[in-house]
Parts: sequence; structure tokens; C-alpha cells
Amino acid sequence: MDEFLPVVFSRPLIALATSVIFLMIGLALLPHALIRRRHFSRLRDGEQTYSRRASIRTEFLCAGIAGAMTVALVAFGLASYRTAMSNLEANVHKEYSPTELDIKYWNGSWATADITFADGTSIDGAQISVQDAYRPFIAENTTTD
Repeated sequence: MDEFLPVVFSRPLIALATSVIFLMIGLALLPHALIRRRHFSRLRDGEQTYSRRASIRTEFLCAGIAGAMTVALVAFGLASYRTAMSNLEANVHKEYSPTELDIKYWNGSWATADITFADGTSIDGAQISVQDAYRPFIAENTTTD
């Protein structure tokens, strides 16, 4: 039995959803830290304590880490999506050997593609779903999307 490459579209979705959470954390922390720093600079000398300065620095650090995590997770999500799409394309070529294959996008349940087979049969808007062991299954478009 031939083994197919793994086609995992949940990984990029989870990475992008997590990146949105980190983005929201960073967007909340950064303005708050800026306001606190401005307020801190207006305090008198005796009120500018080390603990306040360290707290503001920690808030900036957390905002920076949240921003870095956002960028890293977006990059990981996009790379995972590209990997899943290329693996899906390789699996379709392995299973069906089409002469032309143009996978347009993945909608969560199936990929939409234009396919031309060696015998000249062509399917525009075909639905490619992934079954057990990442085996691709091609069906003609039965929905109007």
C-alpha cells in the first residue's frame, strides 16, 4: 500500500487563531505601557521608584514577546498551509496522475481545483477531499459556492 504525505489543514488554522490572541494581548499591553511610562516620567523624584520602573519594563517586555509570538505564529501558519497544499497536490498526482492540476484554495472541508486527466477529461471546480491515510478523493462540484 502506498503511503501518502500528511495533509493537515488544522495546524495553520490553530496557529493563526493563536496569533490573533497574542496580537490582542500585545495591542492591549503596548499602549498601556506607553501611558504608564509617560505618567512615570511626570512623577517627582521620590515617587519614581524602582518597582514602578521595573513593572513598566516588564509590561513592555511582555508586549514585545506577544508581538514576536504573533509574527512567529503567522509565519508558521502560512508555512504549514503551503506545506499542506503541496502535500495535497503531491497526493493527487500520486493517486490520479492528472496532466494539469490547479488547486485554488482549501475551504475547511475540501479543496477546490481545476483538473485535467490524461484521457482529456477535465473537471472545473472539482472538490478534492482527504480521506483515511491522507488519500485524496476527487468529486465534481455538487454545491454552488
